[in-house]
Amino acid sequence: MKLDILELVENLTSSIEDVSQAKNNIEVCEKIESLLKGLTQSDFASLFIFDKERQMLYKKNEQMLELSMIEVEGCIGKVFLTKSPAIYNHLASDKDYVQVYDNPYNHKLKSQMLMPVLEKGELVGIVRVSRTINGNKNRYTKTDLEALTSIESYLIKIIRTIRLNQQLPSCDESRKKIQDKIEKIEEDNKVENTDDMLLFLSNTVHDIRTPANSLYGFLELLEEQIEDERLRGFVTNAKESAHFINTLTTSILDTAKNKYESTISKKEIITTVNFLSEIANTFAARMLEKKIHYFIYISPQIPKEIQVDTLKLKRILINLIGNAYKFTPVKHQINLQILWDESHNQIKFSIKDTGIGIEKKDQEKLFKAFSQAQDDTHKKYGGTGLGLAISAGYVSDLGGELKLKSQIDIGSEFYFDIPVDIIDNTPSYDKFYNLDKKIVILTDYIDAKYPIFIRDYLIDFGMPGDKIVIADKITKGTTHVICFEEKISSKILEAGKLKKFELLLIEQKLFSLLNNKKVNDIKVTSKNTYNGDAIHSSIYSGKKVKILIVDDNKINISLLESMLTTEYVEISSCYDGAMGLQMLKKAVENGEKFDIVYLDEHMPGMLGSELLEAFRTYEKQYELSPIYAISISGDPYLSGAEQDMFDLFVNKPFNKNEVRDVIESFKNK
Repeated sequence: MKLDILELVENLTSSIEDVSQAKNNIEVCEKIESLLKGLTQSDFASLFIFDKERQMLYKKNEQMLELSMIEVEGCIGKVFLTKSPAIYNHLASDKDYVQVYDNPYNHKLKSQMLMPVLEKGELVGIVRVSRTINGNKNRYTKTDLEALTSIESYLIKIIRTIRLNQQLPSCDESRKKIQDKIEKIEEDNKVENTDDMLLFLSNTVHDIRTPANSLYGFLELLEEQIEDERLRGFVTNAKESAHFINTLTTSILDTAKNKYESTISKKEIITTVNFLSEIANTFAARMLEKKIHYFIYISPQIPKEIQVDTLKLKRILINLIGNAYKFTPVKHQINLQILWDESHNQIKFSIKDTGIGIEKKDQEKLFKAFSQAQDDTHKKYGGTGLGLAISAGYVSDLGGELKLKSQIDIGSEFYFDIPVDIIDNTPSYDKFYNLDKKIVILTDYIDAKYPIFIRDYLIDFGMPGDKIVIADKITKGTTHVICFEEKISSKILEAGKLKKFELLLIEQKLFSLLNNKKVNDIKVTSKNTYNGDAIHSSIYSGKKVKILIVDDNKINISLLESMLTTEYVEISSCYDGAMGLQMLKKAVENGEKFDIVYLDEHMPGMLGSELLEAFRTYEKQYELSPIYAISISGDPYLSGAEQDMFDLFVNKPFNKNEVRDVIESFKNK
């Protein structure tokens, strides 16, 4: 959709003026739907308003329509649950499509676009526009969706007006905001054109690079077979030319990739430790191959969730850790340290190696594109000199500055600080509170760096240093053992399984214990990977909250699991009431009772309230403490007796804070 800003703003302004003159809510909705059709060049449009009390989407026009969201179905149901927009360009054949919900008047629809209308994160309505087989044959695009987004704030006011029968907002109030949004869409259109050009460039370069690689390989084979020195010289020159083509195309691809990433990067909410540890762990196997001692430290105090430009941060860390790996000799050391600066809401990153080092005079030019410390660096180590320049630019984009400390033959440290938006300020790991423990780090190498690294981690988690011993044997009174692979024995494994002490095993090599059946059911972590989570969970006294989710809608289960991923919980799920009841009873029999159950109401075979009633009877029969039961159906028609069985009610669409607050409510009950 080619947008002319002035023309579009004028059309929108005219439509908004029409809306402001509407006599009643039905007329308002009809004029809004006319505006939506014109804005997105659609054949049909609907503005649904969400009634939270009745858990219902409805639209107020001559064709009054109500869609119950108690049992969520269809494409509109998925958008309702996820609170995310969606485009369906082959509507009727999509797996989410349910005709009663998505095409209630049975029009010949080809494609559909839906956008949730959110006010401060809460769903207040949904916009749905559709194109028919005989109407506009173009596919919906990201640009169409952004056109809808441009009037979201206006739609919020319209919905509020309809709900409360207030005066309609004036067109002057909305004109400037809409114009600003549409100008942004125009900019995005330019980005799309850039993307097409970069894609063409990348494909062309790739087509050159592939035969160049093959040519280099054949020339290398030919060089080995030729005895005549003069001929061999010509072949060597040709081989170097093929190698130069490969280097040049690599540089072009890196530049194109950098340009593309700059256009698509955006801030995303992440679970901090999971995101950072996954990046760090991607180098574990390579470090092992080179016998590099790789230490990954992420501060336990780092907030659970932050918002950051994930693509740029990931590229920075991959470039810097990759460089450290490249320039660090065999059997040397690399430290990745990630700290939290609470006073400035900043994350502090450091990648330090004991590699070849960089002379002072060469350090400044490292951050310039296509520059390397020495002229022969490329021949020895490879690379184009683009990585650090790109990383420095990305660090600057994120609000920091990439810095370097280095000494020849001692090593280098690249470091930077970046501000982040905090979503959940809770520390990623709770401090140890039960300190009545004796921890033995069991190894034959008591002075080695890795056991000392683990001891320091335990101290950061809150364990006093005098409670930790690095030793080659287990002493009396030991409560926890962190055992390196060289010390594993049948006796230690048996004691661990009998819970004489809590046992954590550390593999010498990645997956070296994978096929050892004797270590089944014992927690294992590996050297050269992120160990913080394994260390904390093996020592921490807090019991994981056991949760069961019973819902026949897989989207609901997936959403709840993702919202609870940062909590110290263990989650199970099933899709029908009878199976849920069976799982609750079996957990009691196995001595692993669930603490919390999230229950939907309308499920095949057995309703959620029937399940809970049966389990409450079971609890009384065996004198069990009652499970903490949460209704997630949002059903307003539950009877008083049915409602009394539940401890809390969480309505759809789910709110992350409400879902997580359940854990705190359970702990404080």
